[in-house]
Amino acid sequence: MSEFQYVAFRAIDAPVSKQNLKYMREQSTRAEITEWAFDNEYHFGDFHGNAVEMLRLGYDFHLHYANFGIRKLMIRVPELPAEAKEYLIDEQLCFTKDKRGQLSGILTLDLSLEPGHLDDVWAPAELMEELLPLRGEILGGDLRPLYLAHLAIASDMNHDPAGESDGPIPAGLNKLTPAQKAFADFYGIDKALLSAAAQGAPPLAQRVQSRNDFDQWLEGQPDEAKTTWLKRLTEDEGQAVRAEIVSTYRKSQKAAAWPTAKLDRTIEEILEKAEQMRR
Repeated sequence: MSEFQYVAFRAIDAPVSKQNLKYMREQSTRAEITEWAFDNEYHFGDFHGNAVEMLRLGYDFHLHYANFGIRKLMIRVPELPAEAKEYLIDEQLCFTKDKRGQLSGILTLDLSLEPGHLDDVWAPAELMEELLPLRGEILGGDLRPLYLAHLAIASDMNHDPAGESDGPIPAGLNKLTPAQKAFADFYGIDKALLSAAAQGAPPLAQRVQSRNDFDQWLEGQPDEAKTTWLKRLTEDEGQAVRAEIVSTYRKSQKAAAWPTAKLDRTIEEILEKAEQMRR
């Protein structure tokens, strides 16, 4: 089978500014590039762009897939829930703060695989769109994507499952969202492994957030802040202003901590339980 790679970026909160779009175009001569998206396929050669800088300058979500073992996600987020630290593993599942202050940090998920270990992805562009809601879920405090990433990485070729402790089991692990299901499939977490991991998970509580919440928040902002935002909008700073408003709103929403349960078990024990279920 020939070598295949797919590299993509998406802007979610706001489009990339015209100035920063010039930088994006310098990262590839063949990619399809807009203020909202960057897509490129490789059959010979590699992507040599600076993914971290592209996220710093406007894109929010990055996927790098290759049929010889690369399954990497990078997500720009203002911050992670405090509970998220318990799921981080080395450099493969990490949160790197931006030292230059333009964003809080980048969440990186980088699974190590042997070629052919998982089924190939035949429609990576469709997969990218399926995965995009993960960012909003993480920003909303949902710990399920982080748990799934921890489970996949703790059992990959770079780790010894017998020596890796299971992370806190988040509520609703047995009732994933469509984006989380796509994520689990992408990282090779089948139904048996998911069922084994979800044993003991707390029930999923109802969490509701409506457009009215944002409208009420906006109405309650100081007149000085709203005037400044409006003035900047008339000065062709629409993208930056929209991103700032969305970020300010999200930071103001103190979502209740996502319920979890902590069991004294290793990743190996979960894998063994999953194998029993398959048999």
